[in-house]
Amino acid sequence: MKRLFWIGVGAVATVVVIRKVGALIDNHTPPGVAQAVGVVTGLRGALRAARTEFSAGLSERETELRHELLGDVDLDEARTRTETRRAQRTAAPRTGRHADDLTGNVVQDPDDGELGYSFY
Repeated sequence: MKRLFWIGVGAVATVVVIRKVGALIDNHTPPGVAQAVGVVTGLRGALRAARTEFSAGLSERETELRHELLGDVDLDEARTRTETRRAQRTAAPRTGRHADDLTGNVVQDPDDGELGYSFY
């Protein structure tokens, strides 16, 4: 019961201090400052709303572009296929510096002998 009493005293003291400080600030600030604070607060709200609208539009456009690029493809299925292909490529043995990704056979440029160097 003692703790509850002191919690109540602390809450009342906080409310009193906040009101007194607010009244003190209102009494000692010029009227233009209060208006400027209101403008800044309104500007902050407008920027927050603009950011929210921009994020929504960005998400919508991303969905449209993904649909145009992939069509009606299930993304989870596409990711699974990609991971499977990567696993197959990493499991394939590489026999040389220029190994083919799928079979492991060495791929040579037919012009290597003529030039003396390779662009691979």
